[in-house]
Amino acid sequence: MLLNAGCHSPTSPDNGVPAQHGRLSGIVTIGPNCPGPETTTGCPTQPSAYAARKILVYTDTKSNLLFTVDIDSQGAYFIDLAPGKYTIDLKPSGIDKTSDLPKLVEIHANTVTSLNVSIDTGIR
Repeated sequence: MLLNAGCHSPTSPDNGVPAQHGRLSGIVTIGPNCPGPETTTGCPTQPSAYAARKILVYTDTKSNLLFTVDIDSQGAYFIDLAPGKYTIDLKPSGIDKTSDLPKLVEIHANTVTSLNVSIDTGIR
């Protein structure tokens, strides 16, 4: 999937100068969401669970936090970034853990880089 070079998201860095950007996007899954034995229907993830967590975008060395990205009510997130390397991490809620992050990603102009994240809530 290619992006228009002039495309900006509400979370895009913008210094007033048109620039080439790439997009980081993904789907966040959160679970389990209720205690006890698993059922075939499970417990759906509430929108507030996504709102309580954030995707964090750091410099490649993780020395500076650059952006905090919201996760929408369906678990999706995206941000347009200048080409380069970034470390992606999670602002957790409670005892969350994930083996998917932190992760170093490279963003290329006019391309989409996907990074899906599975969060274990620790609820058993």
